[in-house]
Amino acid sequence: MDRTSTTAVTENTMGAKLLGVKPNDFRPMKIGRHSESIERVGFSKPTKCLFLADDGSLKWVAVNAGVFRGYWSWGDTSKLVFPPFPTGSWTVGQIHRAESGEVCFKQTAEMPVEGIDQAWHPTKIDFTEFELVGQVGGGYDGRVWRAKHPHFNGVSILVKIDPWSTGWSKQAIENETKAYQWIDGHGIAPKFLGHVTYHGKIIGFITEWLEGTETVKRKDKSARLDVVKKLHSIGITHGSPHYLNFLKKGENMLMVDFEEARFGEQATDKHKQRDIECICDYPGMCRLEHPGEYEDELEHELALSSSRFFDWMMDDDINWTDDSEADEDDGSEDRMIDDFNWTDSESDEDDNSEEGETDGSRAGESNENKTE
Repeated sequence: MDRTSTTAVTENTMGAKLLGVKPNDFRPMKIGRHSESIERVGFSKPTKCLFLADDGSLKWVAVNAGVFRGYWSWGDTSKLVFPPFPTGSWTVGQIHRAESGEVCFKQTAEMPVEGIDQAWHPTKIDFTEFELVGQVGGGYDGRVWRAKHPHFNGVSILVKIDPWSTGWSKQAIENETKAYQWIDGHGIAPKFLGHVTYHGKIIGFITEWLEGTETVKRKDKSARLDVVKKLHSIGITHGSPHYLNFLKKGENMLMVDFEEARFGEQATDKHKQRDIECICDYPGMCRLEHPGEYEDELEHELALSSSRFFDWMMDDDINWTDDSEADEDDGSEDRMIDDFNWTDSESDEDDNSEEGETDGSRAGESNENKTE
């Protein structure tokens, strides 16, 4: 793999805005049967961060264990001090704590951002042009935002993106964009207002922000069934029509979160029945009594898909079972893909390594339009 010896840094990193954090959720371990001992049995993954740099570009940065203390990715990140960003052209980087104790970038790479092909609306706005008012839902991963833009005359809108370039999230955005095209004008979802782009690639979408909506109660089964059956008549199944994925606006019942939607021949009678059972039989989130019954080629593809930016990054080898022992926190990633033009921040190393204001509680993107 081609690697250069140094990466220059700039002192203006403080101008970068942290937009989202995706915590480390991969920690291979073996727990003792008759004791509380925990043994690490493989590489864990780093915590992923999304930044809007002061030059208007997006940066995807993996943060290794030992950089920040404790479970920082779940709390207030406003006081964290990140090292200066490397100069030059790069989209993906990795931060670690060197043997000297210095927190610095270990490597950077230039990777193209992938978009989706479901462009059907004339309005396209670059993500970096939005005024981001606050994140929506209970997470901080930078996916769903209440935002404003001059094109909409200062009125609040909802912006949803796929910031992590994973197979699932890309497919999910594609599904939702396609679903909004199919149901356009049917009055069963918030109005679709356009596509979100980055460097010309479609990475998300815009919908109207609905003031005065109510969270749907489980008892509103009849109204939810009516909407789902209307969706089915168009040739779409929802895939996750639990009550938190509905919004009530006056007398109107609206659906959101079409990430698991299926279309045409893939929207089989079996999947339609699953939608109905989810509303009628189970008082909460959807479930499958026999998951294998609904598996198909698409689901297998999604299961095998993973993050292009971070998937081959590996965490630093520290005792991540107790983050307090790390000089700071856990969770990062390392990567090793020969196609990527990695540049080293430290020439003596051989190995490669791999949200803000909330508005309502999150379920999928359920309460996307819940009022403040």
